Amino acid sequence: MIPMTMDEVRRAVQGRWCSEGVDVMVEGVSIDSRTAKPGDLFVAIRGENFDGHNFLDAAARAGCIAAMVDIDGCQIGLADESDKKFGAGMISVDNTLKALGALAVEHRKRASVTTVIGITGSNGKTTTKRMLDHILRRHFTGSASPKSFNNDIGVPLTLLGVKRNDDYVICEIGTNAPGEIRHLGRMTHPDIGVITSVGPTHLEKLGSLEKVAIEKASLLSMLTDDALAIVWGDSDELNYASMAYDGRMVKFGRSDQCQLRLSDYRPVGRGCRFEINNRLNVELSVTGSHNALNAMAAIAVAQRMGIDPVEAAADLADFAGVEMRQEWIQAGTISIINDAYNANPSSLAAAGEVLSDTEATRRVLIAGDMRELGQDAEQFHLQAGQQLARSKVNLLIGVGPLGRYIARGGSEGGLETMSFDSVEDISSEILKLLQPGDAVLVKGSRSMGMERLVETIRNGFENPRKE
Repeated sequence: MIPMTMDEVRRAVQGRWCSEGVDVMVEGVSIDSRTAKPGDLFVAIRGENFDGHNFLDAAARAGCIAAMVDIDGCQIGLADESDKKFGAGMISVDNTLKALGALAVEHRKRASVTTVIGITGSNGKTTTKRMLDHILRRHFTGSASPKSFNNDIGVPLTLLGVKRNDDYVICEIGTNAPGEIRHLGRMTHPDIGVITSVGPTHLEKLGSLEKVAIEKASLLSMLTDDALAIVWGDSDELNYASMAYDGRMVKFGRSDQCQLRLSDYRPVGRGCRFEINNRLNVELSVTGSHNALNAMAAIAVAQRMGIDPVEAAADLADFAGVEMRQEWIQAGTISIINDAYNANPSSLAAAGEVLSDTEATRRVLIAGDMRELGQDAEQFHLQAGQQLARSKVNLLIGVGPLGRYIARGGSEGGLETMSFDSVEDISSEILKLLQPGDAVLVKGSRSMGMERLVETIRNGFENPRKE
């Protein structure tokens, strides 16, 4: 964070003093007392499972010199004298979450960062962000949002993490309801906007694939005047939703209308090779044509920032992937592909492609529920299983009440299938089901906690029990 005085913070968020302290520089912002650092401003956020106002004392003990609270928190702080523990004072606002965003907007204006990059999409946001940062950090100074900081807490914290004279910051921008991308886009005001994909995700609130595309394309209206938009060109819905954008746009994908076209894709071991426009050769240590498309988007951004595409492609050669996103783990004779971070129909199809490209005695795909798909969730799961039946998967295992429909769809397509009610149920049986030489891919929505199954398999085959 670029240091600001507490009074500058107060004016940026239109706050009021609960108790005024010494007007020293605030050097960082924290919403978690466990990771707060000396010199930070502690922002007390009220969430579904926690309330930051309960941790004011802990934040002060961690060295935070100031705090931002809501009106009720101010009254509590004055009553128990928490305010006296913050040397730079404590201010109150109507809503600390909105105030965090307002502070990020002010910080965005003050920072001399050359390029703000906003990345959204139904799939591929985090991987594209990591690929791009992997390239840019070799040429510039900057940062990218940690983990999946893509909501109204994570995006402000990403912007507030920008340091003086950084060349770039990459913001991952997510949504699960209409209007969220526009809100976060207004906050970030990107110089380069990337839309990686559109697929059937968060349909409970977004309603349809067409509305998902409209939501993703709303990022374009928040770009700076001379921005570049880099947009996936293989979706009719996204192409239609982005028609109103009159700025410069580069489309990437497989179709002829794309300026950057994926060609000659080939899996190679645990990686892949492909070409862009039948000219630029790219090698990755991660596999899947979806990752080739992610790489194309990252290379396009790098080129916009003045990096030669050949050099950007070479920079990606040692990109190692992202944890719990098709992460390879060798456990004895079993190859595990940990893809347990999240799931939707598009990403499950991509997982089937990756597993099909894997050399193994048997290919086993374990698919858990895909959540937030709305009233047609059962049909989406059934269709996903039917599509996997056309792949080279040998055994499909569905987990959970919706995962059963994946297995049913696979069975209707002639695939060998099994199903289990829960992760706990399959965990007690999985070691008996797998065979030496198997490759097993584990995938499901975040709330399923499918990574627990990955650990069961890993521990079982790395440390086999002696009879």
